[in-house]
Amino acid sequence: MTNSPAVAADTSGTAQTLRPAPLWTRSFVLLCIITILCTASHQLITVALPLFVQSLGGSLVLAGLVFTSFSATSFVLRPLIGHLTDSWSVRGTLLSGGAVIGFMGLALAAPSLWIVLVANALRGVGWGGFNTAIATGIALTIPPQRRAEASGYSSVASTTATALAPAFALWLLDSTGEFTLIFALAGAAGLAAAVTTALLPRIGKGATTFRGAFSWPRHGISLDMFVDRPVLLASLLLLCVTLSTPVTFAFVPVHARAVGVDNIGWYFVAGGVTSVVSRLLLGRLVDRTSRGIWIAAGYAVLIVGFVVFILAQGIEAFVLAGVVNAFGQSLIQPALMALAIDRADRTRMGKAMATYSMFFRAGEGLGAPIAGALVAAFGFPGMYAGALVCAAVGLCLTAINWHTVGHSSVRQAAG
Repeated sequence: MTNSPAVAADTSGTAQTLRPAPLWTRSFVLLCIITILCTASHQLITVALPLFVQSLGGSLVLAGLVFTSFSATSFVLRPLIGHLTDSWSVRGTLLSGGAVIGFMGLALAAPSLWIVLVANALRGVGWGGFNTAIATGIALTIPPQRRAEASGYSSVASTTATALAPAFALWLLDSTGEFTLIFALAGAAGLAAAVTTALLPRIGKGATTFRGAFSWPRHGISLDMFVDRPVLLASLLLLCVTLSTPVTFAFVPVHARAVGVDNIGWYFVAGGVTSVVSRLLLGRLVDRTSRGIWIAAGYAVLIVGFVVFILAQGIEAFVLAGVVNAFGQSLIQPALMALAIDRADRTRMGKAMATYSMFFRAGEGLGAPIAGALVAAFGFPGMYAGALVCAAVGLCLTAINWHTVGHSSVRQAAG
């Protein structure tokens, strides 16, 4: 569907122009605010954690494993969280996720690698609750004909936090040398998200209590209870993107220090501004044509970005790489989420969004240790080359499945 006003005939045969379905409802605005708070909490921690692990005597490989502990719990429990979101409460799952993110953010300040490992693993559970419930809430509250537009705007919320939080964390660290203050701010943001969630109207139609959601079904437990097969293609395409997330985020400050580049915070600011501007400008266009066109274009731009990363030796090149990478993400991510929503069963949207969002964690969980290993074996250019290969694989998968992803978004949304 397009966002052009619909036309209908009244009883006298006169054509009437209907207003587009409203997007900026109270629920959607609050969901965007919660997204900003939880994402800010996450990104404050993500950019500081590798440096914190190093300050405690850990290696980059160990830093990658700390990220893996976060992703492992989030990934493994995501199907159960999706089931909980559908059968119990979108709002309850979201509130619980924000609270866990907040408390575990505070716990990371403890100067112990073991505590950091455990706290980050538990934080992954909270992140799984937030990610699944926020995506489900957005999918259930937005008009079907504005899915990619809404996905783009909601991602502007996360992108704004992603742009500002890392730069602020690095500035704070350079100014004070204190990791504790960064983790305290991250914890406060998570708890603020939990409080904001309490203001949300009811979303979805959970049919049972929290305890009832965990009762054993009479027909037994099957994989289809927790995994939504129709969204697996969108999920695999997402995996090809998220495998490179640690490469373009957590390891960039480490790379910058290794080559003597200062003020790397400008990399995050430039990427964030590019993401916000491009997603706002592209918002309505993405719903007007095939999802596949935007997905393929996004992969192609990401490949160019990784080439720039390989050649980067100064702040200008890092900023350029950040801009190109952010533009590629702005093309591909809203289209992928819209594709997943297109193919999901509305009555099991929590399961569908859990399946889809699992591959964020799978990509980051696998990508972090792989990135660390590639740096150890081949240096930073080898790490970016590995990310380039992931994007190329995603482009090939898009071409192979063009009969699915290349369909008009109008037909997908109608289905």
